[in-house]
Amino acid sequence: MKEYSLPELPYNYAALEPHYSARLLELHHDKHHAAYVSGANATLEKLAEARGKDDFAAINQLQKNLAFHLSGHVLHSLFWRNMCPHGGGEPSGELADAIKESFGSFAGMKNQLTEAAINVQGSGWGALA
Repeated sequence: MKEYSLPELPYNYAALEPHYSARLLELHHDKHHAAYVSGANATLEKLAEARGKDDFAAINQLQKNLAFHLSGHVLHSLFWRNMCPHGGGEPSGELADAIKESFGSFAGMKNQLTEAAINVQGSGWGALA
């Protein structure tokens, strides 16, 4: 099976300061995201072993664990690419038009997304400050 790896950041740790501290970015990437990658790889090994033994009870839980770790890895990989040193603010153009059509306003989208994410595991992905 494929082994997953921690992607490199597309900028240095201090690039997002003062909005995101270098220390926090380093911890978030090198520890938190790395834990998802490590967890996915460890789960893949356990899943292969359980499949080899026809341990169907273990397979069920391991597949859930794999989904958790891989979703954390994929979402963090997107997170790093969606931030940039000079980003932020409200979108413009076609994206702004689509948001206005669907949610009434950018603030309306933020409010709806935040409210929808409150009771979901990993709800930090829904927070737009």
